[in-house]
Amino acid sequence: MRNLVKAEFFKLVKSPGYRVMMVLSVGVGLFFVYFWVANSVRASGYQMLSIMDSFVMFHTIFTGAFTAVFLCGEFSRRTIGMGLFCGRPRRSVFFSKLAVYFTGLLCLLSVVVAVPVVIMTILNGFGLELTMEGWLTFLAQIGCFWLVCSAIGGFFVLLATATRSAVATIGVGLGISQCMLVLASNYANAGVESFYPVKYSVIYQMFVLADWENLQKGLFVGVSLATLAVTVTVAAVIFDRMELK
Repeated sequence: MRNLVKAEFFKLVKSPGYRVMMVLSVGVGLFFVYFWVANSVRASGYQMLSIMDSFVMFHTIFTGAFTAVFLCGEFSRRTIGMGLFCGRPRRSVFFSKLAVYFTGLLCLLSVVVAVPVVIMTILNGFGLELTMEGWLTFLAQIGCFWLVCSAIGGFFVLLATATRSAVATIGVGLGISQCMLVLASNYANAGVESFYPVKYSVIYQMFVLADWENLQKGLFVGVSLATLAVTVTVAAVIFDRMELK
């Protein structure tokens, strides 16, 4: 499986689509810096971390685009099953690709966040005392950001595996995400907190990270891990049974 992972990393690094998306990530990060500076907002680096974490639809769009390039392109070119011709088990082929997929995805989304955080830290300071408690808070927030991005990635992996279509993956993924955002934004405080789709949407959306102090961290982590585990497991079952030509 190690050789499969190395091969997938090589394809990712050499992929023109991924390089373009990485440059776009840097550009988007710089745009956010320009927006805040142009509006005379003196946000610290730590404040920018919370702000950038909270743009759930933006991160979802990037995830959908990356999934379309990295996974759906493999299905359309019928190259995802090439490892099977070398006698590799289906699960090894699938999970080696997922290992690289999630690594590439988190790098891509982290760049978008890191650029404003670094620049605003240089301009206005970090804004968080980096004692032991400060470091733990900082690392915990980054960990939660990566976790929920992975959960969103798992959701798109399931869509890509089920549809094998870039258009369907992006369209359905963004449509469902928008519905969840509407539920979380409009109905969370309307007396329907016990309605499970609303409750799940509230926990799943990254904008709760902007209110880090009041975030139910245990519940948030549990729901994100469960989402990731269920979506990847179902996707693996589908991949294991699909016909690859």
